[in-house]
Amino acid sequence: MNIDLTQPARLESVDIAKPWGREIWFTGMEARGQSRVLTPGGERVPLSAYLEVDPSATCANQPVLLLKILDPKPEEVMGDLYFEVHEEKREVYIVTAIHGASGGAIRFGMDQDKRRQYASDADFRTAYLHAVRAYESVRRRIDERGEDLHAEEQALRHDMNGFTHLRELEVGEVICVPTWTPHALQHGVRVVEFQTQTYERLIVSFAQQVQTQNHWDSERAIARMHLDPPAAPQFEAVQQGIRRIARFEDFNVWRASSDAGPFTLPPHVPYAVCMAIGGNAQIGPLTLTGEQACFVPRAALCGLQCHAESGAQCLVAAPGL
Repeated sequence: MNIDLTQPARLESVDIAKPWGREIWFTGMEARGQSRVLTPGGERVPLSAYLEVDPSATCANQPVLLLKILDPKPEEVMGDLYFEVHEEKREVYIVTAIHGASGGAIRFGMDQDKRRQYASDADFRTAYLHAVRAYESVRRRIDERGEDLHAEEQALRHDMNGFTHLRELEVGEVICVPTWTPHALQHGVRVVEFQTQTYERLIVSFAQQVQTQNHWDSERAIARMHLDPPAAPQFEAVQQGIRRIARFEDFNVWRASSDAGPFTLPPHVPYAVCMAIGGNAQIGPLTLTGEQACFVPRAALCGLQCHAESGAQCLVAAPGL
């Protein structure tokens, strides 16, 4: 293998089919699929093998965050993701496109007007759990027995969703998803996602048949999920043209525009994962076109310059960034 750890490495994605559409993984490494690194000689090397060449030089022996694109179907319901919470995983979405006639949205947190209709939060959680269980019962009769219950399913889904908050989205928006925050990206909203490299989740509900497990996690999720509205993201200025758009315990994310000019990645981070959106970005000698990504190993960080071309943005994620 012709691997030079002093240079950034282009990432080759792998598509993972989902009932609501697909995920496009750039740093995924698991049984369902693994991303690859393209070497200067044109070889396609599994990312895990690349990292293992010299773990101290590639990632400073640290887990690599997950970069992926979520690409839901444009049809309502069929393209809506699981309504779920995470115990440990932290996520940030950057909206890159919205397809479909109904606009873009995310089901994000709980409806505060509905919450105020109950004497206590405990009563609110109990009522919501009852609505979810009623919907799940009909959902299973449809999925497992093939019963024709369209009108009942629609009414119960409307009742269940009435407890949740639907937030409208526009291209370019950033959504940070802390732990225990219920969320479900809706149909037609394509996003770049950076997340903790873990796959745990608790499914509250889903308007299709769940294919990855034989149960919902509604009771546990509803008992512990946050009810207060999620906080708005706080963007921090790093320098001209660069904003830190996400700050988590295990990784942070920069968004750099062409106004930043050439900028240098900090040498103290263990590695960096970069993606160009809306045009081209230069990561050292490597040119990324829109929605192409690269991995910058620890050994390549010192003095490495990057910049986004006019009209483009460069997303950079790393622990401690």
